[in-house]
Amino acid sequence: MTKVLGHSVTAGSARERLIQDFLLAHLPEMTSVVSGVIIDSEGRRSKQQDIVLMLKSMPRLPFASGHDLIFQEGTVATFEIKTDITPSVLEAIFLNIESVKALSPSTLEGVQLGDLDWPYNRILNVILTYGGSPLESIEQTLVALQEARQPDVYFDLTKGILVKNEGVLFGVSGSSSYLVFNDPAVGLARLLALLSKVTGRLVMRGVQWESYIS
Repeated sequence: MTKVLGHSVTAGSARERLIQDFLLAHLPEMTSVVSGVIIDSEGRRSKQQDIVLMLKSMPRLPFASGHDLIFQEGTVATFEIKTDITPSVLEAIFLNIESVKALSPSTLEGVQLGDLDWPYNRILNVILTYGGSPLESIEQTLVALQEARQPDVYFDLTKGILVKNEGVLFGVSGSSSYLVFNDPAVGLARLLALLSKVTGRLVMRGVQWESYIS
């Protein structure tokens, strides 16, 4: 559908919208699907995020452009959506992920019910592409990165998925840094399963609002 759009920016926006609509239709209703910049109480900001899953229990600061300011405490996951993955594109994505991981919550107070395997305050980082290099090549690139730049999930709609092999999202298998599933259908099923684990919990996070306005 999006291939008929000749303008790259327009096509990219359409592809992001398709993923947003898909997530809205399939994820538990405890999260909102937005785009924007994540902020923390220390005044730090992430780079622009294509898609952010945020808790509906948290306030948001929407703007007319459709891009929100999102509190770190309300952020559940981020998505970078790309038509094709190239080395130059990957470098920008890694810096984006690093900007999210550099943020910190104002407090660790709060409660949660449901699947407690996912760390309470951790933000899931996902790269989703419509096409790119073989998964083995991407895995070699990811393994060579500092942890602060590594995504938790890399999903190629034509090839399959890479998921961090740390026993949080799925059970540990072997000694490699990432689990590799060379099948896009299996990749989609795995993505929905892990997103359900992360977004299917009932979470109420505490926030020291004074630190945001002081």
